[in-house]
Amino acid sequence: MHWRLVILALIVSINSLWAQTDNEEFRSTWVITWEHISQYSSVAENQARVREIMDNHVAANMNAVLWQARQSGTAYYNSSFEPWGSYAGGADPGYDPLAYAIEQAHARGLELHAWFNAFQAASTEPGTPSAEHPEWVCRDQSNFPMTSYRALSPGLEEVREYLVDVAMEIVNNYDVDGLHLDYVRWNEYSSTFLSRIVPDNEEEIRALDQMPDEAALEALLDPQTGRYLYDVDHPYSGGTPAGYASWEEFWRSSVTDFVHTLHDSMQTQKPWVRLSVAALGKYNWSGWNGYNVVYQDAALWFNQGYIDQLTPMHYHWTTTVGFYDMLVGGSPYCWGDYIQPGVTAGRLFSVGPGSYRFDENHVWNRHPAIVYTCRSVPWVDGFQFFSYGSWQDYQYWPIAGDTFFGSKTKIRDTGIYVSETPVSPTIEITEVDPLSFDLAVTPDASVSDDQWWAVYRSQISEINVDEDEIIGIRFGSEPFILSETFDGTQDHNGSYFYSATMFDRYWNESLPTSSVESGILESFAPVAMEFYPEDGDTVDVNSVLSFRFSKTMDTESVESAFSISPPIEIGNFSWSESNHRLLVYAESNFEFLSTYIVTLSESALDINGVAFDGDADGEAGG
Repeated sequence: MHWRLVILALIVSINSLWAQTDNEEFRSTWVITWEHISQYSSVAENQARVREIMDNHVAANMNAVLWQARQSGTAYYNSSFEPWGSYAGGADPGYDPLAYAIEQAHARGLELHAWFNAFQAASTEPGTPSAEHPEWVCRDQSNFPMTSYRALSPGLEEVREYLVDVAMEIVNNYDVDGLHLDYVRWNEYSSTFLSRIVPDNEEEIRALDQMPDEAALEALLDPQTGRYLYDVDHPYSGGTPAGYASWEEFWRSSVTDFVHTLHDSMQTQKPWVRLSVAALGKYNWSGWNGYNVVYQDAALWFNQGYIDQLTPMHYHWTTTVGFYDMLVGGSPYCWGDYIQPGVTAGRLFSVGPGSYRFDENHVWNRHPAIVYTCRSVPWVDGFQFFSYGSWQDYQYWPIAGDTFFGSKTKIRDTGIYVSETPVSPTIEITEVDPLSFDLAVTPDASVSDDQWWAVYRSQISEINVDEDEIIGIRFGSEPFILSETFDGTQDHNGSYFYSATMFDRYWNESLPTSSVESGILESFAPVAMEFYPEDGDTVDVNSVLSFRFSKTMDTESVESAFSISPPIEIGNFSWSESNHRLLVYAESNFEFLSTYIVTLSESALDINGVAFDGDADGEAGG
């Protein structure tokens, strides 16, 4: 019993110390192709699945989606370069999956980032780069090309130019908020490893960007295994390419050239579209890392401004200590030692927990503590979780939205792209009934392009856009109405003040509108929504009593109002869920074959001092 109390106290302390203290945080999941489309589903079924995915992100109070649009050299959008992907049946699915996803994301106030697999090119279907340009595929030291798990060589200029063109078609033709690069590195495979497996192109396409298994990692770290790090123009036999001091320098430079060129191209067309990368979770230390193993210099890209957001795959870690050390605590084996120029410049860094690994290791319930821990690092701007499917398996959306993502957030501006302060909208409030209001937000007449909008709520008239609660994020250029409805169980029993702002596409924010005030909200007396055991139940002698109240309770008054007859000594009252949930632990077991009466008197109060409504007749007391 004493150990239980220590653990509970520690959790409460962590949650209080590192809970969300402002209203800026990037929140997303990676959504894989087969999670949003199936060749065996109708158009209506696929589109319904897209809407469900977006609704789930909203339920978790997320604000972005990393949406897979290109996979293995195939497309899940209208591409003039590459064929439709296998999960779309290799043919036009009857709608544009990317355009529809963007439409549905924006309709819910979500950013959509097109997830783009860069050098990975497993598909050999006609029209794919591996099929049309087999000379682009990486080769080993003996000059043999990959025959499975194919990857294009970053060392070939024509490959880099081709991928920039493919990516820019998405940027130019779709209203994406970001382009998210995956497999932006040299491949991990070797001739030794591939010789052990039976080629299966469908399995190769389905292979996820996850931590290698032990056999693959062993082959990857063995310098004698025949890595596929060469190409038709840069064979191993030719020696270090001209102009480079080492092969390693050439390998890193070639990937960097691609990222830098793509970012420059995006800046000339749509500079508000953020370029991010799914970098390996370890920058340059031990095992599967970016810098030394796959020649990916993500810290350089972040510091030099070749990317706008660094979104690593932090799949190595499943503990709070591991995540903290990876960020700042494990110097020199931590990101914080290498990215401070980018942090100082204002670029975004978000943490990428591997939710699938929490599942595999049976530690799913560590999500909250890991989020709280990462928030303790000032330059952490948010989270992306791998993947949507893992969260869906656990139906984790409302749980996250009620706990560690308990309120909505906007995305932090970088401060890099600011021409002028966006113009403020106007806001009006209309009472529908004493517990319902409509908030009408109208853009300034000068606004013609789609922008982001936020509506804030406060208990005082002076709105603080850095801290006050956001009740809605919207996207568009037209006036909109946001409905606000209460059920009487809110703790606040006065009026609320509301204000709205506009953001440009860089998330630079306007000044807030003058606030508008609601009427006085009625806050009903607290009742018991759930309790265990229920009246007449037969329970074990060591049972824990449980109550869930409709309101935030005054804990001291509840504990004083609680009694059991015949008397039994209480060992501990344990509160959770913002003092809505009470667990009562008896010091000793209940007597066998005995009847007990549990009483909570009307001296139990909520935090507003309203007496407990024991008979649920709508009146305080009784």
